[in-house]
Amino acid sequence: MQVSLQALKAFESAARRGSFKLAAEELSLTPTAISHHISNLESRLNVSLFHRLGRRISLTGTGRRLAKATSEGFLKIDSALEEVMKAGSAVRVTTTSSLAAMVLIPAQHEFEQANPDISMEISTGESVDSQSYIIPIRFGDISVAEDSDVIRSESFNVFGAYGMTPPSWSKEPITLFTTEWKNKSLP
Repeated sequence: MQVSLQALKAFESAARRGSFKLAAEELSLTPTAISHHISNLESRLNVSLFHRLGRRISLTGTGRRLAKATSEGFLKIDSALEEVMKAGSAVRVTTTSSLAAMVLIPAQHEFEQANPDISMEISTGESVDSQSYIIPIRFGDISVAEDSDVIRSESFNVFGAYGMTPPSWSKEPITLFTTEWKNKSLP
């Protein structure tokens, strides 16, 4: 059965406040509009939700049950809306611990000062969370990345003093370091 959301809001407010006038003030409507919404709701449901005694109202048994359900329902909706709004005001970044320590965490305070309505949440680890609101930043082979994905390209040169290596090293290439990644898709 479909009923007007506006009528349910009018009913919930009147039931909670105990007055059509106070419900009207809360919803920026007139007391007459509240009365019409509730009358239409009662007609649609074919029940009486309020006992009317002049300008005074009180809930019927059915009205109390519906008031409890609508109040709980609107509280859940309000809570969900707050979560959605809060999620929209946070930038969630997942990256390696070294990039977080050397770049993101030092820049976090400045970012939040420049953008006070947005908070930056940084997490580290090798796996990339599949949640769409997380920005994953990883080190890897640039040849497999799309151009729009590349943030920065760096190359490193190693220098040393001539004559500081043992003579046996000059006969073959020297491996300076080896990195074994748990994630085999990394270089």
